[in-house]
Amino acid sequence: MSGEEDLELKRLQLRKMIKLASQLAGGQAGQAEAKQPREPTPLEVVKANLGPKGDVVLEAALEQYPRETMRIVERLAELIKAGAVAGPIDGGELYSLFRQLGLRVKLDTKIVYVKRGEARDLRELFKQ
Repeated sequence: MSGEEDLELKRLQLRKMIKLASQLAGGQAGQAEAKQPREPTPLEVVKANLGPKGDVVLEAALEQYPRETMRIVERLAELIKAGAVAGPIDGGELYSLFRQLGLRVKLDTKIVYVKRGEARDLRELFKQ
C-alpha cells in the first residue's frame, strides 16, 4: 500500500504544481499587460484638446446625439493625432462644427442682469 500512497501523493503534488504554474503564468501575463501603456480612447483625445467651454458643448452633444457625436469625436481624434487640428478647440468652434454638420445642440443659456454689483437672472427680474 505504501507504493500506492506514494503514487497518489506524487499525483497531488503534480496537480498542485500545475495549478501554481498556471496561476503564476496568468499573473505574469496580467502584469505584462498592465505595464504596456494603453492607447487613449478617441473621447479622451478630444477632451484633452478642448478649450474654454468645449467640454460643456461636448457633454450636451453627447446627451442629445450620442451616436452621431461619437462618430464626430472619432474623426476629430484622428485629425488631432494626424496634426491637422492645431491648438485647443474652444466651445464656440465645437458648437459651430456641430451646427455645420446638422446637429442643433441645445445649450443651457442664462442671461444675467448686473445692477450695482448684483447679478440676477433675467427670469427673476421679469417675475418681479
